[in-house]
Amino acid sequence: MENLFFKLRSRTTDPFARIKNYLKFRVERLLLLGVHFHLLVIASVIGLVAIGGGLLVQETDAPFDDHETAIWWAFLRLTDPGYLGDDEGLARRVISTVVTVLGYVLFMGSLIAIMTQWLNQTIRNFERGLTPIVRRNHILILGWTNRTSEIVSELIRAEERVRRFLQLLGARGLHVVILSEDVSLERTMELRRALGSLWNPKKITFRSGIPLRIEHLERVDFKNASAIILPGADFAYGSADESDMRIIKTLMSISNQGKRGGGTGDLPLLVTEIFDSDKVFMAQRAYRGILEILASDVFITRCMAQNVRHPGLSHVFHEILSHGLGNEVYIHTSKQFTGSRFGDLSGAYPKAILLGIVRPQGESFCPLLNPPEDLILESEDRLVFLAENYRDCEPLRNYQLERVSRKFQEVSYAREKSKRRILILGWNHKAVDLLKEFGRQIDEQFEVAVLALVPTAQRESEIKQKDIDLRRVVVTHREGETTSLSNLREMEPDRYDNVVILGSDWVNTQEESDARTIVVHLVLRNVLDEGTHKPEILVDLLDSDNVAMFEDYDSEVLITPLIASHVLAQVALRREINVVYEELFAAGGAEICFRRVSDYGIAGQNVNFGELQEMSACRDEIALGIRQNGGVVLNPTPDEPYILSELDDLIVLIREN
Repeated sequence: MENLFFKLRSRTTDPFARIKNYLKFRVERLLLLGVHFHLLVIASVIGLVAIGGGLLVQETDAPFDDHETAIWWAFLRLTDPGYLGDDEGLARRVISTVVTVLGYVLFMGSLIAIMTQWLNQTIRNFERGLTPIVRRNHILILGWTNRTSEIVSELIRAEERVRRFLQLLGARGLHVVILSEDVSLERTMELRRALGSLWNPKKITFRSGIPLRIEHLERVDFKNASAIILPGADFAYGSADESDMRIIKTLMSISNQGKRGGGTGDLPLLVTEIFDSDKVFMAQRAYRGILEILASDVFITRCMAQNVRHPGLSHVFHEILSHGLGNEVYIHTSKQFTGSRFGDLSGAYPKAILLGIVRPQGESFCPLLNPPEDLILESEDRLVFLAENYRDCEPLRNYQLERVSRKFQEVSYAREKSKRRILILGWNHKAVDLLKEFGRQIDEQFEVAVLALVPTAQRESEIKQKDIDLRRVVVTHREGETTSLSNLREMEPDRYDNVVILGSDWVNTQEESDARTIVVHLVLRNVLDEGTHKPEILVDLLDSDNVAMFEDYDSEVLITPLIASHVLAQVALRREINVVYEELFAAGGAEICFRRVSDYGIAGQNVNFGELQEMSACRDEIALGIRQNGGVVLNPTPDEPYILSELDDLIVLIREN
């Protein structure tokens, strides 16, 4: 009974406290409505003070004629302290002084505080990138991942490509818009450090948002972009599978909101990255416009597999895929040669190497690299070159085509290893595609041992889902820590032909992944120093800043996000190049490889590169460059003389059936 009385009493006592709390609550809710209501509250308080001061002075021995004049007198003292010396009489001076002091606090202090807070908030909103942009023909990058800064760098470096791309659209200059979930000064400085001397704030705009929300897409004027790049992320969105699902959902959102009148002409070209190749068809169905997809796991593992089969190719890949580091792939339209034989064009381009053609095929393109010499060029064909710049892909003026007749030689090269033993250290979302790529090599067998912390049952399940040809690829699993010296000793890495170190995707950041990779590499080197045989080592890195850690070793490094970034940027500027890269790096078809100088019988002779090109052409191959003393030179000048040893190689483009 006593407790009940206490509860009833506690609910009914102190009504003034409830009234006070209610008023405070209402004022709080009013102030939270924004700066306009801040000003309204302060104006109300100032009005109350002016009324109170005016009514109070009316009670003195020197009142005004009416209340309105008294209130106006108080308001003037409240807003302007200069009136303070005009008053006479003690009472009026006291009231005037109090009102003037309140004016300093309320009228001046509060207004300054409100305006300062509003200005700071406005500047913060500008810095956060919440203002919608109004642009045309900009290049839009959706999302900030470990690929974004490299994509921007590639776009800015590719000045000639960008200029030609924008000229077709009628645009004046490059402008990159980045939609990032977190827009801050730190993010801007991060991009500025990554770009270095390429940084130009006039060419780059950040906007805050996520590509899954249509209002955020409208903030970056996505419908008027010349191209949209939607990169994947190794860590930003969780797993690779989550990144793929996020990208597919974004494609559906853009497609549903961007189409007007049921057509596809209003949707810009979109270039995206899908990790799992099995989800490519889902992405194609999700977008109604022109879509180019980089199946990055397949593409990168093709590079890895080729590098395992031909150690040293990573240097060739790095130069071809990067702008400004030497030679790269260009696509050029030369309608003047319509109806000509492909083999007759070799002399028309002395500064570039003609690799083949790209032929339109419906809404897509068909690459024909290292085609037969008798191939007749059609009007819509595009020529594919390896050159230092686009200008080198221009034919000689007034060049007269002459029929080139070559006597082809049947050559049997020394066979590559028909059976290769490979040790894989680590396991990530690329591992299964790497095994599948090994299985595509028809003339080779692979014995693969895997050491990783990922449970064996999970690995076997992933292999089963990919339908890998286990007749050509025999896989054995072992669970263990790859950074353990004892575990690596038990694996006996010196018994293998190749060792592949894969980054870890189960950690939280790429920094952690690369840290583990570097430690694994050091432990592996210590174990190999105890033996005599040194296998070829290929390292999968995520951050280009860590490449310096491997400069003192002869290990090869593939920076997988860098490769994906370069391809995405180049495809956005010239979509035909996507099928060219797919053809170059896929098993079968056109393939880059090394040929021993001894196979040509020219060791110790003085020959120029033009002569080497002719020798290769007679073997139905295209000479791309040479590898001499471990260094790679692509597309040297035809009259450049060389004296090559039996240990040197020609870099050639071949075609396998």
